Amino acid sequence: MKVEIVLSMVIAGCTVLYTFINLMMWCESRATRKQKYDPLIIAYLKSTEDHSILTLIIKNIGEGYAKDVNIKILKDYNQFDKKNFPISNIGIVKNGLNIFPPQYKLTFYINLMTELEKTEKNKSIELEILYKNKYNKKIKNKFILQFNQIFGQNYSLIPETYIGQISYYLKGINKTIKAKKNI
Repeated sequence: MKVEIVLSMVIAGCTVLYTFINLMMWCESRATRKQKYDPLIIAYLKSTEDHSILTLIIKNIGEGYAKDVNIKILKDYNQFDKKNFPISNIGIVKNGLNIFPPQYKLTFYINLMTELEKTEKNKSIELEILYKNKYNKKIKNKFILQFNQIFGQNYSLIPETYIGQISYYLKGINKTIKAKKNI
């Protein structure tokens, strides 16, 4: 083979490889741009800082805003064991929400952790979140949130945030003062 043919084949191979790499970079760039306007609304259970109350949290962890947010409760639960106070009566569940901005979080109190551990450890909440992104693409997420996944976890007695730590230490100071008064 002549040198010119070998060089032409090497240059053609490099051009094909370069084109493939550019195509892959374009796809990645497009996916990154798409991520900037896509919302992602999730629901999860979490205990309060003092680990006394179980809460349902609905949060948009995406970078875009969600429109026309509707939540369907598939398996309901009565908050704090009150029969006329089900989760399906919460404002966002009954009426929906027009706009759900990025990093926006809604917190709903479910019940005392001690009550749930005693009686309702195996219960769950099932919900479906329906919403649209900036370009009116419909998105649907379904969540089955089981209470027993929260219990029995190893956690620190001292809260994580400074605000929670203030109330924790104030309770300790209050106990000490009351003990000194009784002496």
